Amino acid sequence: MKIDDLLLLAQVRRAGSLSAAARLLELPKATLSRRLAALEAAVGARLFVPGASRLTLTELGEQLAERAARHQDDIADTLQWLAAREHAPRGRLRLWVPAEFASLVLAQSLARFVERYPKVELEVDTTPRRVDLFNEPYDLALRIGPVDEPDLIARPFMTLERGLYASPIYLQAHGEPQHPAELAAHRFVLLTQARGLRWTLRRGAQDQAEAVLEMTGALECNAIGLNLALVRAGGGIGAFPAGMVAADLQAGTLSPVLPDWHFEPLPVTLLTTGRRLMPAKTRAFIDHLYETIPEWARAINAG
Repeated sequence: MKIDDLLLLAQVRRAGSLSAAARLLELPKATLSRRLAALEAAVGARLFVPGASRLTLTELGEQLAERAARHQDDIADTLQWLAAREHAPRGRLRLWVPAEFASLVLAQSLARFVERYPKVELEVDTTPRRVDLFNEPYDLALRIGPVDEPDLIARPFMTLERGLYASPIYLQAHGEPQHPAELAAHRFVLLTQARGLRWTLRRGAQDQAEAVLEMTGALECNAIGLNLALVRAGGGIGAFPAGMVAADLQAGTLSPVLPDWHFEPLPVTLLTTGRRLMPAKTRAFIDHLYETIPEWARAINAG
């Protein structure tokens, strides 16, 4: 017995005639009759009263048609539910993002997203490791730096321009360097992840000059948020993306050091496992991120 034929029986009962049902189903009347005859054969009993002047179901036919109609209504409700899920973002959305980037750059955007889509539960994970989107329950991830996972779909999100910054307190006490060669006489607040690295500073839009810098200092930490706080407190010079210190520059709590010199920009990339069959919640979140990209990042990326 074919389930589809039971659903056809329900349609015929609802339409009141074979002809009307055939039109609604866009099936040839002969095909519909053949399938109903096959259903009767599978059941082993008559479902229609033979010789009746109009379509009349037997008692068993009525019972089967009524049960099938309930299933048909359930299927219709399920299809409507699926359609609603596609058009109305809902459900739990898991995002992996570096902690300081989330707090210093994305916090306002994330808060606005759940206000905009109240049926989405946004879970932000800042686990300090590289997560596996294929084998862990994450919908998408934000990666800072190069991406070397060819199986993932990578969408460029923004570029972080990086420079050197210090507090007016520090610069008043130690002087303001005028050339990268003078940085050797200054102390830095170090980020543990960058310990021992040699940094290349470049000057000019066409990278007309460059200088290799090795940062040294007595203060070190493994969180860029704390690093920023220590630099703000006068602990030394720090290296940060421009957008992360925009508020400090405006407030005067930090000043640029060697503003004509810059480091290699850092790409920020959105990663997902695929484009097809992407849930509405994920599509909505990606669109929202691009719509609410900070103004400083929009200006940098437009330039």
